[in-house]
Amino acid sequence: MADKSGNFLGGFLLGTLVGGVLGLVIASKLSESEPDPESLSSDTTGQDLKQSNDAATNDIARRSLEQKIAQLNQAIDAVSQELAEAEGNGRRQSLVRSNSEINDA
Repeated sequence: MADKSGNFLGGFLLGTLVGGVLGLVIASKLSESEPDPESLSSDTTGQDLKQSNDAATNDIARRSLEQKIAQLNQAIDAVSQELAEAEGNGRRQSLVRSNSEINDA
């Protein structure tokens, strides 16, 4: 029994060491790719250009979402209309009868 707990402790320590080293490597790579805040403040034209590109991208995404919402609303209206017609034609009554027949069996 003591042998298994030793294996667990060894695996735990090895996993902690590997995880720590991997975390340090990833953190150093991420910090290298981040722009320096001082260089950003000196380049206002680049920042303005980036903001205008972001605004254009947001506008395109907003329009796309509005189109999708309109399509979904049309689909919902079509299904609602079909259900209303089905209830008016007596189809709902036949569905209720078939469900009751299934439950009786």
